[in-house]
Amino acid sequence: MRVGVHCRRGLVPVACAPIFFFLFLLLASPSVGHAAAQAESAATETSARPSLRSHPIQQAPAIDGVLDDAAWRDSAVEVGDLLSYNPLYGERVPQRTKVWIGHDADFLYFAFQCDDPDPSSIKTSITRRDNIWSDDWVGISLDALGTGQFSYHLMVNPSGVQLDMLNSASGGEDESPDYVWDSAGRRNDRGYAVEMRIPLQTIRFKGGNDVRMGVLFWRRVSRAGVSVAWPPLEPGKWVFEKHASLHFGPLSPRLTRELIPSTTYVRTQARSTPTAWGGADDEGDLGISGKYGLTSTVTLDATINPDFSQVESDAFQVEVNQRFPVFFSEKRPFFMEGAGIFTLAGQGNDNSLQTAVHTRRIVDPVFGAKLTGSAGRFAFGTLSALDQSPGRNLPEGDPDTGKDRLFNVGRVQYSLGPSNYVGGIAVDTEFAGGYNRVAGADLSWRVNSTQRVSG
Repeated sequence: MRVGVHCRRGLVPVACAPIFFFLFLLLASPSVGHAAAQAESAATETSARPSLRSHPIQQAPAIDGVLDDAAWRDSAVEVGDLLSYNPLYGERVPQRTKVWIGHDADFLYFAFQCDDPDPSSIKTSITRRDNIWSDDWVGISLDALGTGQFSYHLMVNPSGVQLDMLNSASGGEDESPDYVWDSAGRRNDRGYAVEMRIPLQTIRFKGGNDVRMGVLFWRRVSRAGVSVAWPPLEPGKWVFEKHASLHFGPLSPRLTRELIPSTTYVRTQARSTPTAWGGADDEGDLGISGKYGLTSTVTLDATINPDFSQVESDAFQVEVNQRFPVFFSEKRPFFMEGAGIFTLAGQGNDNSLQTAVHTRRIVDPVFGAKLTGSAGRFAFGTLSALDQSPGRNLPEGDPDTGKDRLFNVGRVQYSLGPSNYVGGIAVDTEFAGGYNRVAGADLSWRVNSTQRVSG
């Protein structure tokens, strides 16, 4: 039930504002009217969830896949049996899993001993990042803010290869982000062991004297084709409804401070004759990017003439007989920060054709600024960028040559409980005196255990 309104050149922009406001109220009012009841229900459900406690670590463990450190000598946390959720629900598997949880002033630590009655049949590989779906693996879903809207999914195979995703209530799992964290895996005579070290600066959380996060553990037994989890994932439910409450006690918030200058120099020269070089064309460029944490949950990113040469190349795609443009996922760090907030509900699995904000269309920004974060039940994001690519790639003599395109995006979500929210978005692009403006609203609402309204 996603609704959008488009304004193009020729329609007075102010005339669209009442329409946007009316549509937003139309979609939001039924949900907001039930927000109090939903919040009370969510609070009751959350209080009934299992509770775990992380223990403070005095001596940091070596992340080597061997569980012989002092940090792991304490008893493993009691997480109960990991029950299957795919392909069938509720089955116990002979592969047992033990979990340890710890933290210090800078990191969160997780360790797993994954027992297997037939260790020689464990499937693992040395492969590229995010490509371990066909292997055995173990991992966590971590709702660091505890809002039931966003979670980090971090998995590791027995060889220590990582898979990380950002999961959102609106858009599901996104493999594009590559977070900074450490892991190691090693096979042993009982199965395999995995260790994780997650910097507190990598995740967004609200510091305090009693920090709580949502956590879920899962494991894949590849040869059996079975995925298991704890707390159990009943049919029709996803992680936000099932996260256990993980207590850390006092944790200090992390305010990000980052400044990255860049410089490039290019000399182009061609041979005028087989034995002599012609004149040289020299070109230099300077740029700077920065990140500033206003609070532990709100971050400002800014960039001027950014250099993305260090970003990995796009994966090859077949372009024969294409009826639509090829879709390349975003990998540039500036645009990756807080990207999940700009996703709308109800996109479906093939979200490459329905993405509301596709930042890859901002090809060569002169500058950009982004503010993303959360406050209470609200999550929000704004993005502004000036792209010099459109005016640079026009034919010679075109009157719009050399002109830049301006992009503006504003997005807000209001949480109505785990995985439930109502949101609004406004997008504006301007180029050569024309503009295209779009406003929309979206809703994600679980009616009962088997039905969800999303769109």
